[in-house]
Amino acid sequence: MRTYISAKDYRSLLTLINQLYTLPDQETIIRAVIEELGKLVPFSSAIFIAMEASGLFRPDGYFSVAIPPKALSEFTNHYAAVHPFTLTGWIRHTNESARITDFVPAYRLQDTEYGRDFLPLTPCFYELGVIMGAQGDHVGAFCLHRQKMDRDFSDREVQILNYLVPHMARAINCLQLLERLNAGGFSSETGVVRMLVDGGVTMNEAARKISLEHLDRVIPNRFTESGASILESPKGRYRIQTTSSNQGSERILLFEPLPFTETLFQRLCRWDFTDRQAEIVLKVIRGASNREIAVALSVSEQTVKEHLRNIFEKVKVRRRSELISRILSDS
Repeated sequence: MRTYISAKDYRSLLTLINQLYTLPDQETIIRAVIEELGKLVPFSSAIFIAMEASGLFRPDGYFSVAIPPKALSEFTNHYAAVHPFTLTGWIRHTNESARITDFVPAYRLQDTEYGRDFLPLTPCFYELGVIMGAQGDHVGAFCLHRQKMDRDFSDREVQILNYLVPHMARAINCLQLLERLNAGGFSSETGVVRMLVDGGVTMNEAARKISLEHLDRVIPNRFTESGASILESPKGRYRIQTTSSNQGSERILLFEPLPFTETLFQRLCRWDFTDRQAEIVLKVIRGASNREIAVALSVSEQTVKEHLRNIFEKVKVRRRSELISRILSDS
């Protein structure tokens, strides 16, 4: 890959990256990135939309700069599905920045539904976006915008975001894992190993049962990669994740039995579901009512019913209980 970043860019990025790992929460990280990144990559507006680990957007987890609330609502309700990033499948790639004009030439963008109907609400025209992931989990979508009167994002600016995003995703993911651990969000079968800077190691009963030996060989070497690290053990297959606490004085290793949601997504891929249909199927399996699904997705109950009708037709079932049974038992 050709290098466009200068030594000055590298120094600025290194300073910001080091700062990210010291910040206390997700919002502070996003604010710091937006403030410092604006000095390297000027933009007119920006947005971060949080995602569940499984890849579903969280409508309640966003942070934006200079974007009207109405545009956010319209994007969530409809236009995310017709965004060129979504239509081309690029949205499924993590930590790979792209410009909207990489998929639709600027002169044709205004002729698309997204460009014609949505972009005037923002107002923006050029976009540079990325889906962030770390340790096998999705973290969020981050996008910078410029108005039509401005120039498009350059190759240098794409490269800057590509260098920064893995660390940004990693920092947020570590905080999410620590919050989940402290809240008791992991099952009792998850092995937890705590490694202190003085060399002390403690582990819970689940970790002892895994018969962990030679921890230095087990720990993944590159934590900024978006993919999951898997441990093959006589006791089963485990996903390894890491985080830290006490200002970095304690490193925590998590050995989680391969999560049910990962197997479930593999099963959903066997059906020709749209992204929205897969999202609804997951919520049905988790026990959400039509009304709860409608509220979560900011759509009407009638829209949910229409989606369910199409889902039932694809799976060849007549009711929710049959849908759940079919999806979970399909082999």
